[in-house]
Amino acid sequence: MASHKEHETFEFISRLGTTKHYGSMVATRALIELCHLRSGHHVFDVGCGVGCTPSYLARDVGCRAVGVDLLHNMVKQSRQRARAEGVERYVSFGVGDARELPLENGTFEPVIMESLNVFFQDKASALREYVRVVRPRGYVGIMEMTWLQPPSLELERTFRESAHATALDAAGWKALMGDAGLQNVVGSTYRIDLSTESRGRFERYGGPRVLRILLRMLGMVLTDGEARQRMRDGVGAISRDTLDTVGYGVFASQKG
Repeated sequence: MASHKEHETFEFISRLGTTKHYGSMVATRALIELCHLRSGHHVFDVGCGVGCTPSYLARDVGCRAVGVDLLHNMVKQSRQRARAEGVERYVSFGVGDARELPLENGTFEPVIMESLNVFFQDKASALREYVRVVRPRGYVGIMEMTWLQPPSLELERTFRESAHATALDAAGWKALMGDAGLQNVVGSTYRIDLSTESRGRFERYGGPRVLRILLRMLGMVLTDGEARQRMRDGVGAISRDTLDTVGYGVFASQKG
């Protein structure tokens, strides 16, 4: 089960009505490519957030998709998004914990997740669950915050305290996937480009939704002291030195 701090982080993100991960649509497309997702695939998205990726897979790739998230509010927003985009026949959503998935072994062909495992203290148990529910020869793909070079102790502490996130370097993520039973893990790391991030948010959410998110953020800043501090901590963690050290990685492998 999620710790109290993990749950607080997820609740805060759900209140914003957004899904937080570096790379935006660039990262999502890289994940799709590495997992060889094609029309007709039945995809499982763990930690689906507000449902952007499942709806995109249904609308633009031709997949069927199932998303699970820890929070009822995220699932509610995911269903609303699917209806608004006209793909509710091809996607479904439910509440579930990534470390205790309510699924039988070998249920899905590809299993994907974006910016999820950084929030778990026990990352290994989550990876084993993903491998358990994927079919033989199916792909498991992850997109996660990744150290591009060794971070300072101060930077590690900043991310741990402001976002309750603990990243790994590329070798660490690959080793974790290997220990879960995946072989020949492939993938790449990417630097964070703020202009690309901004354009990706507009593509992912659309202009009107971005405006609603910004207005919601403004309202939270003005009325909620805890939310205001979280946003201040998040902005304060970003600097040129930070962007030289932290990026994101996209990794995938087939189950044997």
